[in-house]
Amino acid sequence: MDLYLDMDQTQEMEQRPSPTLVTFTQLLALSSQELQQAIQQELTENPALELLDRDDHCLRCGEPLVAGICPRCDGLGDEDWEPEGPIRDYDDDFDPLTFTASQMTLEESLMTELHMTLPGEDHFIADYLCGSLDESGFLSTTIEEVAATLGIEVDRVEVVLEALQRMGPLGVGARDVRECLDIQLRRWEELGQAHPLARPIVEQYFQALGEGKYGYIAAQLGVGYAEVVAARDFIRHHLRPFPIPDLVEAEPWRAVNETPFVVPDIVIREREDEPGEFDVEVIESRRFGLRINPLYQRLMTELPKKANVLSPEDREHVSSYVSRARVFLGHINERRRTMKRVAVYVVERQKDFLRHGWRELRPLTRAEVADALDLHESTISRATAEKYVMLPSGEVILFAKFFQAALSVQDALREIISHETEPLTDAQLVQKLAEHGYQVARRTVAKYRNQMRILPSSLR
Repeated sequence: MDLYLDMDQTQEMEQRPSPTLVTFTQLLALSSQELQQAIQQELTENPALELLDRDDHCLRCGEPLVAGICPRCDGLGDEDWEPEGPIRDYDDDFDPLTFTASQMTLEESLMTELHMTLPGEDHFIADYLCGSLDESGFLSTTIEEVAATLGIEVDRVEVVLEALQRMGPLGVGARDVRECLDIQLRRWEELGQAHPLARPIVEQYFQALGEGKYGYIAAQLGVGYAEVVAARDFIRHHLRPFPIPDLVEAEPWRAVNETPFVVPDIVIREREDEPGEFDVEVIESRRFGLRINPLYQRLMTELPKKANVLSPEDREHVSSYVSRARVFLGHINERRRTMKRVAVYVVERQKDFLRHGWRELRPLTRAEVADALDLHESTISRATAEKYVMLPSGEVILFAKFFQAALSVQDALREIISHETEPLTDAQLVQKLAEHGYQVARRTVAKYRNQMRILPSSLR
């Protein structure tokens, strides 16, 4: 047996990002809340880093506070404004908004009603079912899963679910569109106002109805074409496929304050001396300030003079933590500079949108911004990801919306549909959009319509 071992060494050049670059890209991608958590962690781990107190500025827009109140966010833009009456000096942990009653949500409203109608031993089932409703009012689980989770019989869940479906908007608690329509049909049937063909069409030929196959349905049911059209009109005007549609009028359970508080990262302001022109500010620097601890800064400066006074361990401690603090501060400052460069370019391109609204939002890609600023596209993505921008109007939006040109088309599409005298097909909507200057394919119109949860013409 001949054994032969061969060792061969080769050299290869490989590009790898430096640890400093990796850290910067991670910080750039953080949201405002995540950044504050990262800063807090760094403050905990690095004694050479110090946080400056910025309680004199608004946490939302960065404006200086006047008597503890932000003139911009409170809608008091008058420079001569003065607070009326004495200013209460609240404790740091006191929040006066805790005394403001929040409007009841759909879930809370249903739970309250169910608790009044069901025996106490079934309240936990009602609470679980109400908590399992999605934003449209559909039940996002099955009764078998609920029974298994709660360790009870399926029959008990069914009884509570039937009680839930009798509460609130018609169709709430349904598990699919067919059941949602069935619940509504039952109510119309109880009132004696349901069309006789509505139920068989919904139960057996709902797909065909959506495809406009009225002749086929008429032949299958043995009725006239006009009767099917009449049933279609009843379904269109009296039933809806979602328990809680987007365009519901001021329902009592639609809480106006259920949107979480969003803190903008960037503020866009219209110049007072140049209407139609805008200034951009990254306001993170107004919310918090970081610096190297003065003691560590002085020790770092005097290290050469105190070589015999400080031990090697002390010198290493001071040097390493000060260097780490400087690198971290550099990353934070570079993050702000990058975000501002991107924001300034985007604002320059989207001035018409800032002046006139969503209809004027222009196509813009991250690749275009990256090419214009000589940055990598991934840097633009990180600089805009999960960042919020306050518009001159005071509205706060995601930075990423500047890159969604489809929003202007959707806005025009929603306006066309809201003013239609009779339901328009997708092909007709394409023609209407073309009249408004938007060249969109029929398939794209259908996609946008589905995203906005607008029914096809045959069901509107």
